[in-house]
Amino acid sequence: MPFSSFLPSAAGTGLRYALSLAALVWLTRQVDWAGLRGLGQADWLLAAAAVLATGLAYPLQAWRWQLLLRAQQLTPPTGWVHRVFWIGQFYNSFLPGGIAGDAVRFVYLRRFAPDQQAAGAASLIADRLLGLASLCALAALTLALYLTRSSGSPQLYDLCLASAAALGLLLAGGWSAARTRWWEPLSARLIGVDRASQLHDAALALGRRQLVLTSATLLSVAVWLVDFVALWLLARSLGLRFGLLEISVAAAAAYVAAALPISIGGHGVREGTLVATLSLFGAAAAAQPETVALLALCLWAVTVGWSLVGGCVYLAATLTGRLSAK
Repeated sequence: MPFSSFLPSAAGTGLRYALSLAALVWLTRQVDWAGLRGLGQADWLLAAAAVLATGLAYPLQAWRWQLLLRAQQLTPPTGWVHRVFWIGQFYNSFLPGGIAGDAVRFVYLRRFAPDQQAAGAASLIADRLLGLASLCALAALTLALYLTRSSGSPQLYDLCLASAAALGLLLAGGWSAARTRWWEPLSARLIGVDRASQLHDAALALGRRQLVLTSATLLSVAVWLVDFVALWLLARSLGLRFGLLEISVAAAAAYVAAALPISIGGHGVREGTLVATLSLFGAAAAAQPETVALLALCLWAVTVGWSLVGGCVYLAATLTGRLSAK
């Protein structure tokens, strides 16, 4: 069975749930729960700042999506955009597939503008690609800065090269998708000739909006920087003395791993990658491995907590009828 067919199958879904659960269980076994040294000495003011900073990233992402929607002449109300984005985040966190939230957003966009489905799909694809490209760029940049300041393990050099290569592929793919028609015959086999042509026209229209793309890219960078600072504050609140560059590198690797369709919402994989990457920085991780594991679990808890806000938004919007943009 091809890998692409295995993932959505019952066996593939079960395997991803098992992987997420196994990774989280492994992390809990690394923490010194009897002593709770990291938690007992936590700076709760810094921890609260970290939680609030993490939440700030979500409205910035919704703002980025709204810019891309307007570039496609889609103008749902600002409140509707934010509500639908939060709902999408909830589904992304708890359903398999990695893009479940994007599918949910597309469904609401189709209800809002049934005659502009291609434009809605283009906004979602661009939103996803800009976020991933910005993450790869920051990963390569922070790794390069770290390696110029201190010697690193071979794995860090490999990560830097991989990040730069991924960025190059994303930029080349995005540019060619918005400037050429090479991918239209391929997509026509999946979604039909008419839809493929409409999607290509929407991509071309978006590619001509250079100011919008620049603004959306800057917002993407801001989102990741906020996330990096939030994780750094969380590490500091637990007494870990990693520098901001080190935390940024580890966070970038963790979020890239979370985007892979091998788990449920990135749970477990994101946190395990964070621990593995921080271990490459040597002394700080080696001195407090149980606290590093606790940091990863705190990251998971904060992420799940903010995702549950999306569930509350969905419930409130459903009860009040505010999911309609008309």
